[in-house]
Amino acid sequence: MKRNADFLSLAAELRSYILSFLPWQDVLRCSSVCKVLHLTYMSSSELQYIVELGGQRLLPVSSTDPDNVTSIAKRLQLLRDKAHAWFEFDKCSFRTVSIPERFRYARRSITGGHLCLWNEEGLAKIFPILPKPSQQTIERDWSLRSSHSVPNAHAWDVFMDPAQNLIATAYATTHEHSDWQSHSDDANFYIGLTTLDVGGIHPQAAGPVLFLPGYENRGLAVFGWKLKVLGSHVAFQRSLVLRDRANTTYKDRWWLQIWDWQHSTTSNCILDETVDMETDDSNDFCFLGSDRLLVLRNDLKLYSIEDVSQAPQLLARFLLPLSPINIFYTDDSIARSSAQQMQIQQTMQTSDPQHRIICLSMTSPSTNSSFAFIISTNIFFNFDSVAEPIMWKNWGSSNVRVFRHRYPCNVGVSGNRVLLLFPDSEVVTLPNRLPTEYRLRMMDFSPLAAERRQGLGRVVKEPSTVYIDESGQSVMTSLPYVEVVSDKRISYQSELPRPKIWVDSDRIIWLNDDRQLEVIEI
Repeated sequence: MKRNADFLSLAAELRSYILSFLPWQDVLRCSSVCKVLHLTYMSSSELQYIVELGGQRLLPVSSTDPDNVTSIAKRLQLLRDKAHAWFEFDKCSFRTVSIPERFRYARRSITGGHLCLWNEEGLAKIFPILPKPSQQTIERDWSLRSSHSVPNAHAWDVFMDPAQNLIATAYATTHEHSDWQSHSDDANFYIGLTTLDVGGIHPQAAGPVLFLPGYENRGLAVFGWKLKVLGSHVAFQRSLVLRDRANTTYKDRWWLQIWDWQHSTTSNCILDETVDMETDDSNDFCFLGSDRLLVLRNDLKLYSIEDVSQAPQLLARFLLPLSPINIFYTDDSIARSSAQQMQIQQTMQTSDPQHRIICLSMTSPSTNSSFAFIISTNIFFNFDSVAEPIMWKNWGSSNVRVFRHRYPCNVGVSGNRVLLLFPDSEVVTLPNRLPTEYRLRMMDFSPLAAERRQGLGRVVKEPSTVYIDESGQSVMTSLPYVEVVSDKRISYQSELPRPKIWVDSDRIIWLNDDRQLEVIEI
């Protein structure tokens, strides 16, 4: 080599290879330094793919199928096309999926391209929603009692995970009373684990049943139960109303337990606290990747669950300007690891849990308004563990965007995209009547959204101020995004307060008046 040899004198292939080790932001910076590096970037599909993944907050997924080899150039084009299509979702194909009559009022979830249903009679059903030809699917109709290892059991919650071919069922039995909910102190709690397609013992499970400790105190009723699965983690939350001997004081005993279902049927990873009962108290939780847990109980508490053999370790407490928290919207697709997601669909990229969006739906009793707090998960990874609560002014402004509506909105979250189904202000609503016309508002919070919109939508970078109570208290937030509001109106006059909505990387789904699913394919 010559003494004056430098980086620019290297072969283009070698320059591209060296640049591929940089973060995507640095690759972009290098491409603007000089003409040689710009040409290196423009001639390299690998470098452009790195930037596209990072700019859309995605992680690559490596396929183990030798027959599913897609070139980097093809992946790059598909990724750009899909990103652009979300700004034109009004023009995408529209279809309707019927729900069987006996499941019209059942509990439902949508995950992995499947509709999961179960009702109070203990009947369950799963089937694919408009599957792609290459997609593996599960279709089954059965009784949940077949998965219970003990008789006289009542199902509390069900979590179906097509990616892992897993169904987790939280159920309880009572020995002396038929009213399982009112006499919960006599109940024994279990979580059954079986395969989703045929109902047999799951080959990766440490055992067919996970065991929960019973409550020691006599209670009035169980409420707020939730069951969630992420990879090898199963989490179950429940609350019990406690009373003193004079029936004058009521307390809420809240319990959350996490298992590594592939290695043990018992768990010491438990959060347990008893607080004064509040009529408007609500709680929820979500996984942030495989090692962090976010718990909502009037504020946000972040825990480390890297070691599930012990109790979760509190990392930080984030204070909110408004309480209580009513509902917590997250993207269920992050519950899949790369290998697991490949079992169900030929996915080439997946959402990065460190750079995603979550949504808190909250209400203010003083203003009778609904608020959607859109939060970037980056704040829950980019800090050191702290003992003191983190004030809202120190974390909320640049990591959050707040929206206020007169009526509650339904929210769908997928990666960095948020879909709000909100009442149409152009349609007059009579006093004391719920809205009957809704619009769709799509927002993309990924860094490259403004670049990929190709003139569509509106770029929002300036801060916005939202008043949250009658005293004039306000919050100013500035998380940037691009939005597109649908021209179409959605009519909804059901007895339910507002239509339910779901969103994933390929489609938008909502429940119409006739209890049918209306699907926009992206």
